[in-house]
Amino acid sequence: MRRIINTLIITAVSVLAFSCQERPGLELAMNESIVLDLSSGVTKAADTDVESFVNHIDVIIFGEAGTEPGNKVYSGRYTVNNASSLTLSAKRSSFVSGQKYYVYLIANSTLPVSDYEDVATYNDLVDKKQEDYNLHLTALEAADAPKYFLMDAVAKDASDSSPVVLNNGVYTDNTVLEAVLTRAAAKVVVNITASENVEFKQFSVAEGSEGGLYYVRNMPYDTYILAEARPAEQIRTAKVRTTTKTNNAYFTWNPSVDAKHVSLVTYVYPNNWADNSILEREACVVMNLPMVYTSGESSVNHYNSWYKIPMTDEKMFKRNNYYEVNITLNRPGATEESTPIELNDIYYAVEEWVEQDIYVGGDDKPKYLSVNKTEMEMRNIAVDASTLSFASSSPVTITVKDIYYYNKFGQKTTANPTITGTTETGSIAGNITVNSPLPTNNAIRYFTLVVTNQDGITREVQVAQYPLEYITNQQGWYSYRSDFYTSNNAPTTYENKGSRRVAVNWSRNSWTYSTSVQNSYFFGSKVSSMNTNGTSKLYYYSWSESGNSPSVSEGNLGSLNNARMYHVQITASSGKYIVGIPELDSNGFTDHGEDNAKLVSPSFMIASQLGATQPPSSLAQAEQHCREYVEVHDPDNDPRTNNAIHYDNWRLPTKAEVQIIIDFQYVPNAAMDEVLSGNYYWSATGEVRNPQSGSTGTQSAVRCIRDVY
Repeated sequence: MRRIINTLIITAVSVLAFSCQERPGLELAMNESIVLDLSSGVTKAADTDVESFVNHIDVIIFGEAGTEPGNKVYSGRYTVNNASSLTLSAKRSSFVSGQKYYVYLIANSTLPVSDYEDVATYNDLVDKKQEDYNLHLTALEAADAPKYFLMDAVAKDASDSSPVVLNNGVYTDNTVLEAVLTRAAAKVVVNITASENVEFKQFSVAEGSEGGLYYVRNMPYDTYILAEARPAEQIRTAKVRTTTKTNNAYFTWNPSVDAKHVSLVTYVYPNNWADNSILEREACVVMNLPMVYTSGESSVNHYNSWYKIPMTDEKMFKRNNYYEVNITLNRPGATEESTPIELNDIYYAVEEWVEQDIYVGGDDKPKYLSVNKTEMEMRNIAVDASTLSFASSSPVTITVKDIYYYNKFGQKTTANPTITGTTETGSIAGNITVNSPLPTNNAIRYFTLVVTNQDGITREVQVAQYPLEYITNQQGWYSYRSDFYTSNNAPTTYENKGSRRVAVNWSRNSWTYSTSVQNSYFFGSKVSSMNTNGTSKLYYYSWSESGNSPSVSEGNLGSLNNARMYHVQITASSGKYIVGIPELDSNGFTDHGEDNAKLVSPSFMIASQLGATQPPSSLAQAEQHCREYVEVHDPDNDPRTNNAIHYDNWRLPTKAEVQIIIDFQYVPNAAMDEVLSGNYYWSATGEVRNPQSGSTGTQSAVRCIRDVY
């Protein structure tokens, strides 16, 4: 295993103009300041920066009481953020010359400052505990999860002794204190490799699968603050809990990319359950690993495959230790979560949680680069100077790569606007300013910031930039109407034969239905197939009385090539429209009032050409059709998963919604195709003209929309 020593150098300095001996890059404060020099000591872990990141430090200083620490004489919390130094508010002269003190450091504590202010004696600090209910989610953006790891240390002098002298009475001398920060938590890594008979696979919810996920049973989540104050902590019993089931960034479950390997990283506080019932207190991971299991000529899908994995064979966790669990999986698990199969053929390893050696001084300064986020969003802004921050062992440069958006047919499209990421010249910590002009085509722009320091370490940040109004799209699979049924049958769809209704006409203010699609019908059910460039081929479908699958015909659909539903999202009103959810009348139709006509839904979806109809002869026909219309999207793009989404609740757009769709579709490089190409379209308040249409037709067409929340 690799080794890491978390070393924090604390330098107490009395500074006079004629006697200051500065270290390169260390700015010493004046007026008898005590300076904590962090430039050589804040360790960067090789695995993840956050595991050794020091965000803030509580400094607690005690006087001597015989040979033990006694009463507190000073405490304070300091924001570090991996900066190279910090200055204590207490001056050297506030400490008795020649007297020794005990200096304790608590890093990244989630306790409030008042808890440390209330400490009066050393014993108060000894007895203090911290609870982190979601310790296992540390550094993930999860509710109530710690952002960093609790660490502690006691400062020592050059002879490796404590207590230490803070004021030796000689102004020209520097007092150098050293401290080794160690984590209160233990790290557990579970590595699972599938045997030749096993292939991990993601199945759908419709198949009854819960998917790949895990939870920790009996996770210890409380600990004493001080390690050295509780050497017998391993005999205590910590508070434990069972976490909620999850599939987060610490769980590498991605069978479509790697069907043979799964891993988990989690964290626990010290605990000992050797003297308790193993079944009641044993810490373990429960995992669901759906798979295909092959035996001989036969392969069987296991939609749920539950396992119980003990996290250590030592019956205890020690602080700042690293536990590794290695498993080769050669059989399916249990079908029920309540009775997971316990794996016993496991190789365990444990040692101090260390990754690399860090030496203090000279050319062995630690090399590191930390950026506070790996993903960020810019919403309707061109410049962001506050979201991203960094800390580095050397100055950084920032480049931009992979600039793209998704075009109107869902194709990833390269863009080339001028985008920059900058920091203050020569700085090794601070904010990153991102400057990117707002997208002008109503598409979300994506790009990657590459931050590289002079030590050759690189970090990447994925950025999504949203304009004020943005459009995304998804492929429609097929369409039908919810009234395509008789008696108690379910509606006829591309997947369900039902009563075989697939077409409808309007006559004397009512609908008549057909089981075969004819070009003269007002609406016929349609299905699409997607071309490689994102366009589509559309067909009518119908069912024969004796058939077991639908048949398709092109009919008069040759000019239609777009089965994409466009999702328009608007974040603010403009001079052309008012953002608000349009009202519906008692029949569920878009209200016909003039006030309603000015509203544009903040989030609405436009039906694709799978909803194409003959021109409705009246407002009533148009709005009744939208109420019955259904369009289907298959998120897996694979009908076999039975995971299709049926979008209903369509309505007629308001006048303002028709007008904004017209405007959006003619933007250069628009994120939306020309979905309203006709001369006139129905709105809830009547016909609306498209002034940019090249059509000469005089009849109004219909394009249904639905609110998306």
